[in-house]
Amino acid sequence: MTLGLGIDAGGTATRWRLVEEDGACVAQGSVEPLTGHLFSQAAETRAKQIVGAMAAVVRQTGDPVGIVAGITGLTRETPAEATMRALFADAFQLAPDKIFVAEDMWIAYLSYFALGEGILIYSGTGSIGYYLSPDKEVIRVGGRGNLIDDGGSGFWIAREALKAVLRIEEEDPGQGWATILGTCLSGALGGTDWNVVRAFVYGGDRGKIGELARVVGEAASLGDATAEGIVRAAGAELARLANALFKRLAPRPVAIVGGAFRIHPAIGEAFRQDLLAPVEVIGSDVDAALTAGRLAALVR
Repeated sequence: MTLGLGIDAGGTATRWRLVEEDGACVAQGSVEPLTGHLFSQAAETRAKQIVGAMAAVVRQTGDPVGIVAGITGLTRETPAEATMRALFADAFQLAPDKIFVAEDMWIAYLSYFALGEGILIYSGTGSIGYYLSPDKEVIRVGGRGNLIDDGGSGFWIAREALKAVLRIEEEDPGQGWATILGTCLSGALGGTDWNVVRAFVYGGDRGKIGELARVVGEAASLGDATAEGIVRAAGAELARLANALFKRLAPRPVAIVGGAFRIHPAIGEAFRQDLLAPVEVIGSDVDAALTAGRLAALVR
């Protein structure tokens, strides 16, 4: 049985699929988030642990002949790419030339479009607009991380919601947490005391904070005006990414992907309303890890 391993590593989890040559998935699972930001020895050590844990589970089913991995934050032809390939080679006992690693958007794009065909707008924990040309040139907008931007992402939605509630609290103590949005957030945070909020925000990672976006969507569905404004603003932020690529490339079909688009219908509605051109918008979900696995099974 010829098996390929496909990996889709995002900010919330690293999903993997072990796939037969005919495209059938024989095993799947997820491990902790894996990032291409290997800027320290500690980051490399953590990546090695995550890859090792994945290998221990995957190899219980079978050994892949090749690996195709899309990893958030990874840029091709950098030291991080070589390091990541070496980690996979060691954990799976494969030659480095049997392993292809790229940024997660590379695999996601090919799950929806042929080279140069469309534009990908991703919003999960982070956000990015992405185009892969016929000669494999990458053009990206956004995707600069939560410290700079990531407008419309799950992290951005959560941050805007927390900021709104805390600002009300500063002006009128007790009223921010009493709103529908405040009540939903406090339930997820485990309390309203600043020490509780601070521990949640600064004691976790961006993926943990991004998960609060789901709560903001729930508050919007319950009629909280602030939450409704935030999710609509998120859609506008994501439309800005598409419009920036329209201006640089010309309008073309757009695929909207990532968990943030499922937080509330108003995100997709605002996105479509703010597009500068009447293009096809593809909203169906595609399993990027499965696409990667099918490509990996063809490695020779």
